[in-house]
Amino acid sequence: MRSAIHITHEAAKKIGGIGAVLSGICTSQNYLGFYDKTFFYGPLFDDQENSQDRLGSNAKVLFSNIDHVYNSPYDIAFRSIVEKYHIDLVYGQKEIFDDIHPDKSTTIDIILLSIKNIRADLLSIYKFQLWELFKFNCQLYESDWDFEQYLRIAIPLRDIFKVLINTDQAIDYFSHEYMGVCSCLSILKDKKASERLFFYAHEVSTARVIVEGHHGHDISFYNILEQDLGRISLEERFGSQKHNSRNELIKYAKLFDRIFAVGDWVKKEFQYLVPDVVTNKIIVTYNGVPVNSVDLQRKLASREKVQKYCETLFNFTPDIIMTHVTRLVISKGLWRDIALLEQLDNYFHENHLKGFFVILSTLIGTGRPSSDIHKMEEEYGWPLLHKENWPDLVGYENDVFWSVQYFNAKSKNIKAVFINQFGFTPQQLGKRLPSGTDFSDLRIASDAELGMSIYEPFGIAQIETIPYGGIAVLSRACGSAFLLEKVWQTKDQPFHIIDFAKTDDPSLDYFSLNAQQRTNIEKDILMREAKSVYEKLPKSDHMRQSIFENCIENAHGLEWNTIAKNIII
Repeated sequence: MRSAIHITHEAAKKIGGIGAVLSGICTSQNYLGFYDKTFFYGPLFDDQENSQDRLGSNAKVLFSNIDHVYNSPYDIAFRSIVEKYHIDLVYGQKEIFDDIHPDKSTTIDIILLSIKNIRADLLSIYKFQLWELFKFNCQLYESDWDFEQYLRIAIPLRDIFKVLINTDQAIDYFSHEYMGVCSCLSILKDKKASERLFFYAHEVSTARVIVEGHHGHDISFYNILEQDLGRISLEERFGSQKHNSRNELIKYAKLFDRIFAVGDWVKKEFQYLVPDVVTNKIIVTYNGVPVNSVDLQRKLASREKVQKYCETLFNFTPDIIMTHVTRLVISKGLWRDIALLEQLDNYFHENHLKGFFVILSTLIGTGRPSSDIHKMEEEYGWPLLHKENWPDLVGYENDVFWSVQYFNAKSKNIKAVFINQFGFTPQQLGKRLPSGTDFSDLRIASDAELGMSIYEPFGIAQIETIPYGGIAVLSRACGSAFLLEKVWQTKDQPFHIIDFAKTDDPSLDYFSLNAQQRTNIEKDILMREAKSVYEKLPKSDHMRQSIFENCIENAHGLEWNTIAKNIII
C-alpha cells in the first residue's frame, strides 16, 4: 500500500497549470496502478463560503467543524485536532476527471485548513524549529500571508495523516512548488524510512521574476544562464533574492528525495539557483495533454464552425485558422504573435490565402457575465470592437486589443480578434458564434497554436492542438518544445520551434540588453523564421489530412499516462 499526499493551492479548485497536472496525473492508469490512495492538502482560502462549495465541484463534505458537518469515520479524531491546534478543518472526497475523457476519473480525499487562529505558541515553536534545524528565518516573511498560510498548514499535518493513513504505510509527499516545502520540512524532522519527499518544480519562481523583469527577457536570461552554469550562481549574477520567500523555500528541495522538473530549462534554472543540489536528484518530468480520438470529419466540422464565426466578424472565409489560448500575463509574449503575423501576412497575400487568428485570453479568470457579453455585442460589436473599462477591457487587456487593432488596420490577408472572455460557447461569446460551438471546437479546428513565451516551464496550452492535427509554433523557452522533439524525431514534425536566445552575435552584452535591442532581435528572428512557419501551415485539405494523420499516429507520446511513468519511482 502506498499513498500520495499532494500539497497545493489547487486542492479544491482548478485555478491554473498545477490543477491541470493534478487531474492529468492522478487519473492516469500508471499512477492509479502505483498509488492506492491520493490526498490533496492545502489552505481553506475562504471560510465564509457555502459549506457545499468548500471542496469545489463533484465533492462531498464529510467533516467540517465550521458547518457542523460530522459524517466521517474520523469525526472524533478530527474534533480533537481542531481543539488542539485552534484551527478549522474541512475533509471530504472529490471525484476528479481527465479533462477530455470524463469517463476516466478517480476519487481522492481532500483536507483543507483554516489556520488564521492557530495557537500562537505552537506557531512560535515550529518557526523556531525551522531556524534550529534548517536555519530558515521565518521572521523575514511574517507580513506575507501567502508565506504564512503555507507555513501554518505544516504544523498539524503529521497528526492529521496519522488519523487517515496507517503509520506503517509507505507515503510520498509532493510539494507542488513552494506551497508544500514547510509541510515537507515538518516531515523531515522525524522522517521514516517508508516516507519520501518530492518537490514538483512547475517552475523556478525566481527565474520567472528575473525573465519577466529584465528588458532582455529570455534572450538575456538564458544566454547568461548558459554562460554561468557551473561557474557562478543566479544570485551571484543577479543579486540576493532573499526578500522573496519563495526563492528561499525552494532551495530546501535539495534535501528532498527527488525533484521533478517539468522541463529541461527548469532543471537548469534550479541548478543555477541551488548549485550544491545533487544533480541526479532532478528528474525532467514533462507535463502531458489529454488526447481524445477524433476523426478528420470531426476536425472539418469544428473548422466549419470557426470559419463561420470569422465570416460573421470579418466577411471572409479563412483558409487557415490560427489560435492562442492563454493566461493574460507578460510571460506569454503576445507581442511576438503580432510580429510573426505581420511577416506571415505577406506570404498569405502573395499566395492568395486568408487567415483568421483568435486570441482567447482574459484577466477575469471566472469569465464575464453572459448578460454583459450579449449587451456589448449588441451595442458596439464586441469582440471585434472593444471599450475601455469594465465590463470590457481592464488592465493589460487594453494593450493587447490596441496591438490587434493596429495589426488589423495594416494587414491584407490575416485578421485577428481578441476575445477577452473565458470559454467558447454562444452563451459566453454571444450570438455571432454558431449554435452548438464549444471550446473543443476551437482546439480541434486550429491549424496552428502560437505560443512564443518568454518564460514557459512547460506549456500545456501550446501543444493542446497537436492531437487534433494542429501545428505548434512555440519558443525554445517552452519546456514542451523539448518533449515534442523527443516524441517526433522524423522530418514531418507538427511544430516549429523559434530560439529567440540564439542570436549568433558574440558582441552582445546580454546583461545590459535594453528593450529596443531585444525588440530588434525578435523582429529579425521572426523575419527569418516566418517562411519556415508558413511552409508548415496546411494550405489545402490534403495537407491538413496529412498533418492530422501524423499527429494522431504519434500523439500517445504526449498523453498523461505516458508522462506519469516518470514519477513512478
